[in-house]
Amino acid sequence: MANPRKAATKKIAKAVEEREIRSEKHDVNKDGDISSDEVTSSKELLEIELREEKSDAQRRMAWVAMSAMVLFSIALYTPLVPIPRVNALADLLGGFYIAQAGVVAAYMGVSAWMGKK
Repeated sequence: MANPRKAATKKIAKAVEEREIRSEKHDVNKDGDISSDEVTSSKELLEIELREEKSDAQRRMAWVAMSAMVLFSIALYTPLVPIPRVNALADLLGGFYIAQAGVVAAYMGVSAWMGKK
């Protein structure tokens, strides 16, 4: 049976090690002290990284939406989908295209707006 005291000690050691690694990352000038300027710059860098990740995710969503519209359009013109089925799904497909175009338009509009800032 494992010793609970050893397990707790290992957890504490691991937490301290992770904290030291995080503090080393924030200590830009490597003097051992983390100044308020270093904290501020670390926060700014984190915000920039998060904005970049968000932008990448939005870009991927727009590309997926555009690709889905193109692929569904191509699929509808193949002989795999019979004409009566296309007629039956016409209203649903209209909503699909409007929703996908909205995603693409929102991405392009926000990108243009942010570019002007």
